[in-house]
Amino acid sequence: MQIRYRWFRIQMPARSQDFAAIVANCPFDPESAYGFARAPNGGTSYRYLWRSRVVVTKMDAEGTPIYEQIDSVSFTDFAVVELGNLIFLRIENAGRNIRDLLNALETLVGMGFTAKPVTFDKERPSSIFNSVDYSKLIGLKVVGAVLADDLVARMEFVSKEGMVVENMDVLSGLKYKVDLAVFEIVLSGLRGQISFAANGTVKISGQIAQKLISLVEQDLPLLI
Repeated sequence: MQIRYRWFRIQMPARSQDFAAIVANCPFDPESAYGFARAPNGGTSYRYLWRSRVVVTKMDAEGTPIYEQIDSVSFTDFAVVELGNLIFLRIENAGRNIRDLLNALETLVGMGFTAKPVTFDKERPSSIFNSVDYSKLIGLKVVGAVLADDLVARMEFVSKEGMVVENMDVLSGLKYKVDLAVFEIVLSGLRGQISFAANGTVKISGQIAQKLISLVEQDLPLLI
């Protein structure tokens, strides 16, 4: 199963360093529009839950539509990652609700809370490639490749055998930005896959997923 991650560096005032106590002030109960709970795996992992209302249409015996409102509950898991004096949030399978989560935390923490996304538009974590037995680039998407004064290309490459960018003649001499890079990783005989998007999204799958996460987080202080 492939899981999508985003990291945010957060800053909080000194009086608000106890994150567990902060989210405990906003539990998710039957009357709440949103709230927090401990994630099933415990530790420094939490769950942000929110309620949304869906209108369902039913037909009665005479074919007349009947409208019924149903409350649905969604959630996003996230973890607090402390690296020295830096604090990061690792958000799992983050979607459009990221802003709602961060706004809820800002409301709880108060003045002084900030959150800045970690991105890979200039550099990506390198500890992974120095720590695994084998890695190869199997997917690449580049944008902004200037082919002529009035022609800019968006190109995507896929190879099961792996690619070496420096040996790709089609990219030789072009100025471009890497929008997505996908790697196959082998560590201790176990295989996994990781992709880095320029906006900071990381997708990880395979039996070494937890190890890959820790290696990414090892480099986070270098990327802010």
